[in-house]
Amino acid sequence: MPSYRAILSIGDVHPGHGPEAVMDSAVAAVSSIATVEQTDIQVLSNVPQIVVRFHIGEDGDAHSVASAMHDAVAEVAATGPARLLLRRGGRWLPV
Repeated sequence: MPSYRAILSIGDVHPGHGPEAVMDSAVAAVSSIATVEQTDIQVLSNVPQIVVRFHIGEDGDAHSVASAMHDAVAEVAATGPARLLLRRGGRWLPV
């Protein structure tokens, strides 16, 4: 089964939510559709990003998972650009 990474830039957390709600909402959204493999937080050019790695059967389904993650996180924090990557031959490629 293919492995994907959904990467989402994060801005300020909305009032009434704590920082932990960002990853919690992302994982809840992804795990309701796919199998979560791993999570991470990274900073790229001083912009925090959450990374959720997951398994699912089809590329179209992976886009739906990434979209669900974006929508869930947008409820608790400002979001920026999102990316979806597919693991192929030891490399992460844009989908």
